[in-house]
Amino acid sequence: MPLDQRTYAVQDREVFEWLREKISQTRRIRPENVQMNSSLAEDLVPDSFELIELVCEIEKKFGFTIDYDDFAEIESVSDVVDFIQHRGATH
Repeated sequence: MPLDQRTYAVQDREVFEWLREKISQTRRIRPENVQMNSSLAEDLVPDSFELIELVCEIEKKFGFTIDYDDFAEIESVSDVVDFIQHRGATH
């Protein structure tokens, strides 16, 4: 459900669990290997195509568009959760 149809106070844990599921499905890894401090580029999404795919999934799920330049500075799963929370609060 897009963010604009939900309350803007999306819980970090809810976002993290969704993100964990998406990454583990895409990379075919165990969900417990996706942690808040996991590095996207080094541990989870080393392929730029997979990163673009993840960005598209985030856009679809949370109902906002992402400038890829903004997303380029994101390093960890925690950064992604914070980014989604911040964008959701300002959307």
